[in-house]
Amino acid sequence: MSELITSSLIWRICVAVGAWLRKSWLGRAVACMGRLWRQSAIYCFFARLLCSPGKIESSGYKRLSDRINVGLRRQGHLMQESFFLGLWRQFCITLRKSFFMEKLLSWGLTGILLFIAAAYAPIDYLLRDVLCLTAVASVWDELLILVCFVCVFLRRVDGDKRISSRANSVDLFLAFYLLAGLILLYYTVRRLDVNITGFRASMQYILLFFVIVRLIRDERDFMMMYRVMIFIAFAIALHGIWQFIIGVEIPSHWTDQAEAGVRTRVFSIFSNPNIMGAYMLLFAPMAIGMAYSCEDVAEKLFYWFCGICMCLGCLFTMSRGAWMALAVAAVLFSLIIDRKLFALMMMGAVAACFLPFVRSRIGYLFTDDFAVSNARGGRAMRWATAFGYLNREVAWSLGLGYGMFGGAVAMQNQISYYDYMYVDNYYVKTLTENGIVGLSCLLVSLGGLLYNGAKACALTARSPYKPLCAGMLAGLVGILIHSFFESLWEEPYMMALFFIIAGMLVYAGFFLEKEKKESMKHV
Repeated sequence: MSELITSSLIWRICVAVGAWLRKSWLGRAVACMGRLWRQSAIYCFFARLLCSPGKIESSGYKRLSDRINVGLRRQGHLMQESFFLGLWRQFCITLRKSFFMEKLLSWGLTGILLFIAAAYAPIDYLLRDVLCLTAVASVWDELLILVCFVCVFLRRVDGDKRISSRANSVDLFLAFYLLAGLILLYYTVRRLDVNITGFRASMQYILLFFVIVRLIRDERDFMMMYRVMIFIAFAIALHGIWQFIIGVEIPSHWTDQAEAGVRTRVFSIFSNPNIMGAYMLLFAPMAIGMAYSCEDVAEKLFYWFCGICMCLGCLFTMSRGAWMALAVAAVLFSLIIDRKLFALMMMGAVAACFLPFVRSRIGYLFTDDFAVSNARGGRAMRWATAFGYLNREVAWSLGLGYGMFGGAVAMQNQISYYDYMYVDNYYVKTLTENGIVGLSCLLVSLGGLLYNGAKACALTARSPYKPLCAGMLAGLVGILIHSFFESLWEEPYMMALFFIIAGMLVYAGFFLEKEKKESMKHV
């Protein structure tokens, strides 16, 4: 298959175009800028910082985690004949006697849980919107997190070999944010049930980071999750492209009447086009990263095709915030992996500007109609309303409290005199509910996550996992950029996928290569 592709006319044309781009003035300019950047003092400083050995290996947190693991394993030896462990083993043996369950459990329970986590969005859609199992849909994600924690515990108690603790510094950043959230919950209680619901919606899915880092067993699990996520996103992208082709009908409030060039906005299985755009920009860099990581030409072309389809899916959502975030993610990916992508990006941006709906959506931003619409009911009005309530309540330091204003919990539990609305900016929503203290804690934790993500890319610089890490990091950065224009984490699957991918990124950067080398030593 690879030989047929490399000998085809299309492949030769692509190679010729790539060679022409490298020799063109644009390609030479990008290469010159890259050389100047690599020679700059700022680049050298950050390169040394990111490649330096981490402090976590010699930290008290790492030693405590190792002692807990050793203690669990010791207790496991003492509990080998316990009733509960015997019951668990018998349950697993019974399941494997079934033909269907034997095939399903060939990955083991851990593999099934990781598959479910990777397929989080379509499973949630299936339960909520297709099967309409409201009772199951409202608790299945909590059950998933609980079972994952139990599985992590049982692997350490009932394992045949010693398992490393997987302690990492992102644990501390996110634990700091969780602790700060508990303190803010205590000091801003207005109505306990609503505040607890708001706290749960803001914090619950962060727990997925902790379990994913510790649940992935090896490279096979990691690659399975990565591929499943790409295949699902590819299928959703194709569905979105099909919606654009047939001109799917959309609610009138999704576009302004002044935007004549916009005939439809794709949304696939999601509640609105903005979430669809966020989903596409999260996985498009991962698909391109897989294309760079593969050696087989046919696989490379397939994953490039997946990435391009996801970019088109994002384009057809007409979400300007998603377009901007995708551009930032693409620039970041090209800086880490291949600066020659700048030329391809420039060509794509120029081509997009010739599309009527792109000109209409971007040009509308600079009209008086947009200014009036934005001030009357758009984001400017929503943010100003949130700031007005903070002023009225004199609550800039600690906020109005979890679930009080700006998000889904507040919209579902309107208990005060506010004019309830979504603020369409997750940072403004956090500021409104948790004040400057809460927003600062969130930004510190996200800064720690991004720093460690960049370090993961630096530590995998000489391995085939670097493009995969770069793709995940670029997707996460894109989501954080898009969150300035949309409260993406109000959708549970977006927040869950963000921290699942963050856990995969930390595992790939800090543990995958090291554990592979250790396993090779014991063979």
